[in-house]
Amino acid sequence: MQTTTAAHDPALDPAPATTAEGSFLDQDYPGTLREGLDQFRATNPDLIEADTSTEVGRLTMAHDCCHVLFGLTTELPDEVLADTWTLAGSTVTIRKYAEYLKHDEFAQLPKLIGYRKVIVESIRSLPRVFKVIRRPRRMTSKWPMFDYAEHLDTPVAELRRRHNIEILAHD
Repeated sequence: MQTTTAAHDPALDPAPATTAEGSFLDQDYPGTLREGLDQFRATNPDLIEADTSTEVGRLTMAHDCCHVLFGLTTELPDEVLADTWTLAGSTVTIRKYAEYLKHDEFAQLPKLIGYRKVIVESIRSLPRVFKVIRRPRRMTSKWPMFDYAEHLDTPVAELRRRHNIEILAHD
């Protein structure tokens, strides 16, 4: 999750970093989950700190892994999709996810972004949300939200094949 202000201009954001191996936004990205996370963080310097010694840090790391695994940026429409993928395609429960979102670091995000913008972008994202809701039904198993550490050195393409994850293409 990226901390932004209402004046944030997505056009000024750097394009997702690519390596000789490509971008984690590509379905067949051959880099490991760890490399995808490095790429994700390199293009998103304002992310909430993923200090895994704290509850907020553990959720942030797990959430960032979902961004990489499901091929999502930190643009607001993709954040809506990240939450959808997380709830429909991972082992986290709605109750547990809601508990995490009560932490100040997450609860303040809609205010920083702007409530109106969050609502408008969420509504605009609905067609893609409906696509995402259907995709986890085809998954062979749900992504183990908080057991990501054992998969950090596994290629993202392999994780996607293993779980039968088909990411949405970016326009």
